[in-house]
Amino acid sequence: MVIRVRHIGYAPRTVTVASTSMRALVEIALTPVPLSLDAVVVTASRRPERLKNTPVPTEVISRAEIERTGAIDLASVLTQQVGVLPAAGHPSGAGIRLQGLDQQRVLVLLDGRPLTGRISGTFDLSRIPASMVDRVEIVKGPQSTLYGSDAMGGVVNIITRRPVPGAEHADLTLLGGTQGRRDVSGELAGQMSHDVSYIANVGHRSVSLAPGLEDDGGAYARRWDGLATLRWTPREATTVETSAMLVDEHQRWQSGQLYYFSDNRQLAARVGGVWEPGRRRFAPTLHFSEYRHTPFRGTSPEPPAGGADAEVQRLIGAELLSSATVGAQVIDGGVELERESIHSVDVASGDRSIYSAEPFVQTTLAVGALRVVPGLRLSWNARWGTHWTPRLATLWRPVPALALRASVGYGYRAPDFKELYLTWVDDVLGAPYAVDGNPDLRPETSRNATASVEWAGSRVYGRVQVYDNHVDDVIETRAVGDSVGFTVYTYDNVDRGRTRGVDVDAGLTVGAVRLDGGYSYLDAVWLTTGEPLLGRPAHTGRLALTYAAPFGLRASITGLATGRAPIARDDDGATRYQDAYARLDVRLVQALPRGLEAIVGADDLLDAHPANWPGAAERHVYVGLPWRVTRERAVR
Repeated sequence: MVIRVRHIGYAPRTVTVASTSMRALVEIALTPVPLSLDAVVVTASRRPERLKNTPVPTEVISRAEIERTGAIDLASVLTQQVGVLPAAGHPSGAGIRLQGLDQQRVLVLLDGRPLTGRISGTFDLSRIPASMVDRVEIVKGPQSTLYGSDAMGGVVNIITRRPVPGAEHADLTLLGGTQGRRDVSGELAGQMSHDVSYIANVGHRSVSLAPGLEDDGGAYARRWDGLATLRWTPREATTVETSAMLVDEHQRWQSGQLYYFSDNRQLAARVGGVWEPGRRRFAPTLHFSEYRHTPFRGTSPEPPAGGADAEVQRLIGAELLSSATVGAQVIDGGVELERESIHSVDVASGDRSIYSAEPFVQTTLAVGALRVVPGLRLSWNARWGTHWTPRLATLWRPVPALALRASVGYGYRAPDFKELYLTWVDDVLGAPYAVDGNPDLRPETSRNATASVEWAGSRVYGRVQVYDNHVDDVIETRAVGDSVGFTVYTYDNVDRGRTRGVDVDAGLTVGAVRLDGGYSYLDAVWLTTGEPLLGRPAHTGRLALTYAAPFGLRASITGLATGRAPIARDDDGATRYQDAYARLDVRLVQALPRGLEAIVGADDLLDAHPANWPGAAERHVYVGLPWRVTRERAVR
């Protein structure tokens, strides 16, 4: 008997089975196509659209790809992508760079809404567990026209697991490995009534490492996390959804004779809806984000007794997005209102807040296979006044499989509370220093040009993207005084920078085998001095091979290559470099009866981790046992 299977997003599969019994159970493993043009994304235009219609290149990391990495958190997933560079936080944290621009200039969204919680400019992506993520959408280059400040390098939109009407399932996953890794996560999804569906995810993660730090001596990160989403669909054109996420984490690491501790709590909540009468769409949303950070330090491996001052960051926002389709043209627009605040003993006056209002509009003009997409945003900030950020993007598909894209746009980043108002003194013996904020800082601005060529066939995919960024009024620290060995720093608009490069992605699916990979070249320098920007290798590459066997075995092997990179600058101005290195990850998953799976994998199998490189750790081996029970039922 010959069975042919087709499914959106997967390569078709034909298998021959010996059994002729109609009651025989046949398991057929499908291989994802290199790129599914019919996948629906939301980041490029702030509304659902087919990937093939996005005006700017959009990269999607699917749920299957997330699982294939075996990653414990989102930082580990992202740093396996082409053109995404790891960046260590200060004092700890796992951030990323896009198009060579630092983590302060990359906007992180949760279901399309910004998250507060940066420490020294870094949003620690290791806080977000991989278990609650459905997919990640990445748009590189300035997206300030649609998203405002912090989106100079690009946008990372974390799309969480959502309830699906009619689908009910229960998941439980146990994972363990070296470096003290212990992961437990569970998920439950179903129907409360014919028009109300839900999904809930809870987990506990622990590892003997601190995020962004290579030294595991005395370190740990322990996290509890939970996500709950409720969806109500009272009628076909109306949906109301509410969700809440909570991450509670405790970290410890050692530096010299001191132990450092950090107790953190990340909270995010939203309630919104979508109303689609005819060819119009309205989407109002209220959202809230809070991050509570409590640092300690002491000479004992146990947290010191007594209370500590907590820093609390909050973001409250309201937005109304709308779109209207007139013939082949689409008009998108919206307005966002936000109040951002901070409470910290390290900020002058202790409490600071700022208000902003930002309307934007974008129009898609379609003429045959050509789409021209101009956009404009007006940002009003209670401190900075007004700022305009225009963008023009084009998409031309001469044939369905070929896409030519080009865009020019502006970006900006407003100084954060610490850069403006910080009053910090570190009296650690040997290198005491102080940092004072600068309330006269100007926002950073950037200019970008991007062009790409993309081919997406049923089995072959390839894309080449070139970009050029110029950043003015870059905010960095500089020394302003030295009194008896006590150095005083401040923030200032110190320089201009340039990043330019090429990203190449390609993929091929043949039967049950999928091969994909890419290469990235980056040239990042200070324009005034010509010195290279630190932490940015000129060359990086990735190659992955995946095989889905007929008897339920899925195997993958991934190689990551990182070229020589500048990592520090000595007092005499000489630049020190990190040598190139290669990493090899392997993973095997075997389907078992009754919804069970067995997982075994290894990251950095050759144990080639380099010193002084963010997020690098020794070889990590893990095993796991996921279990899923699924039931489908009709929804009236």
